[in-house]
Amino acid sequence: MPHTDRSTLTADSTTRSSFVSTSHPNDGSSLPLDVAEKAFRLLVAGPRPLAVDGAVLGHGLPARAIPVDELRAILLHPSCGRTTRDEVWRHLITHARTHRGAWMVAAVAVAMPLLRRLTKTLSETLRMEREDLEAEVLTCFMEALERVNLAWTHPLLRLARLTQCAVLRTHPDREPQAAAEPDLAGQPLSCPDGHVDLLLAGAIRQGILTADMAQILGVTRLENIPLSLYCRREGLDYVTTRKRRQRAEARLVAALISGELSSF
Repeated sequence: MPHTDRSTLTADSTTRSSFVSTSHPNDGSSLPLDVAEKAFRLLVAGPRPLAVDGAVLGHGLPARAIPVDELRAILLHPSCGRTTRDEVWRHLITHARTHRGAWMVAAVAVAMPLLRRLTKTLSETLRMEREDLEAEVLTCFMEALERVNLAWTHPLLRLARLTQCAVLRTHPDREPQAAAEPDLAGQPLSCPDGHVDLLLAGAIRQGILTADMAQILGVTRLENIPLSLYCRREGLDYVTTRKRRQRAEARLVAALISGELSSF
């Protein structure tokens, strides 16, 4: 039977944390929203999926345990009234704040259609890589869950506005100027033998890159950490850091073409 919110959230259910959308993502995708959806499918799978108690919530919901993925479908249906949606969202937000873990995941999951639309809208004005933008939207949405005033009407709309404003404050509508691309026509481009870490170390020794430039490349390119998360962690401006990464990449390409990094 479904695991309802009247039971205490166990450590085991927390490890099954997840998110959702209206369609199943590519299982091989590493994009944050797709990863979130895959995790959510695990959370609602099995004989005891995370659920809410419809009898306790009322407002026309079925008087039984309602798995969170079914709850999302109910809220998205045109026949679901605003009062019901608002009360369910207050319930989800309260549980996300109180229990975190699986309930934080559930709140993100139910909002996934909105998060995808918001990401698409923001992508039309912000010049960010898709992975960075999705990660930033998720981070800001979870922060909004902690901040939104439950006395307000339309809590989901308020969450959307708080999320959008937070993303735009962090990443103003400025398009960074890309570094000029070297002319590669007819020129062989070969990377020196050895690990890429050695390439970066050699570039630092020869004054091609600064240590900070090499760190940005190492973390965001080799370790595949989204640039937005790296900037947030280090307290850096996204646009400025992206420009520095572009300059660093252009310098590396030019050094490889000229042969400066052919051996070290």
